[in-house]
Amino acid sequence: MRIPRPFLALLLTGALSASAAACSLPGGDGDEGTGLEQALDAVPASASDQAVTYRDVRTTRRLVAADPALYRGLAGYGILEVVQHGYTGGNVRADWGFDAKDVRASVQVGDGSLLTGRFDTDAVARAMKKQGYRATDTDGGTRYKKSGDATTYEVSDSTRVSIRSDVKPGLAEPDKSLLDEDAYAEIADCLGDVYEATYYAEREDADAVLFAIGGRLGKGGASSSSTPSSASSASSSEKLCARTASKRAAESIAARLREKTAPGERYAGSKVTVGEGGTPLVTMTWKNSAKSGLRPGDNDKTGELPGLLIWGRKQG
Repeated sequence: MRIPRPFLALLLTGALSASAAACSLPGGDGDEGTGLEQALDAVPASASDQAVTYRDVRTTRRLVAADPALYRGLAGYGILEVVQHGYTGGNVRADWGFDAKDVRASVQVGDGSLLTGRFDTDAVARAMKKQGYRATDTDGGTRYKKSGDATTYEVSDSTRVSIRSDVKPGLAEPDKSLLDEDAYAEIADCLGDVYEATYYAEREDADAVLFAIGGRLGKGGASSSSTPSSASSASSSEKLCARTASKRAAESIAARLREKTAPGERYAGSKVTVGEGGTPLVTMTWKNSAKSGLRPGDNDKTGELPGLLIWGRKQG
């Protein structure tokens, strides 16, 4: 069984073409639905066997600035170049023609990914040329390719795509997106208006057919209109939503999760609920803190809660 990319902490980035950005991409002007729903709507349904990670980059940047101890796990913002230069001390804008300030949202899909925002295409062209990439025209933007580099980049003034495999967001709206899949839409509705989330890929051989973990900000939390000082740990929480294979599977998942909420455990006091119907939703919500394992996004790295659901055998 393939282990989802977030377990490997791979932060891959990119974006869709300008033609798609205007109506479906996360963070675009006039978009309908939450940022997560917009992200899912930009990803082909064929990527359901891949992990999908979403970041509202503008909100995440405010949170990291306000409380780096709590939000440091999100400091890469889902942008590979930012993560890489954090280790090397390089200059993202000088090397790539953009930086995190230009990005509104990032979506990682397997080995492919996307960024949306406002990109200076002339600056990008100069930076890519300096690195040895050759530019050619493509529908809605410019494609950059370099001999010996398996990654292809496609850039417009509103999007940036990095393509590393056949699993990638398309250069136009997909005929059928992940948001068109009932399980993905149901979980997006369960999570609500999150600023970060990870779907851990759909699977038929486990109790949890599909599940995701997302971060939310309550009253007093930083939003797109708030200042960094308004963010607080009291307003930060995460929620796990799982679509289950059966009622029996739901009870099995809930029992495993409740073991983590017992006194003395990391998630002590957190509430686990089981919904109605033949394939109930199981949910768990907990308050974030600066303690290891309880920071936003920590489960992407530790796999503590995802591991309980991924390896659970399917119940009848």
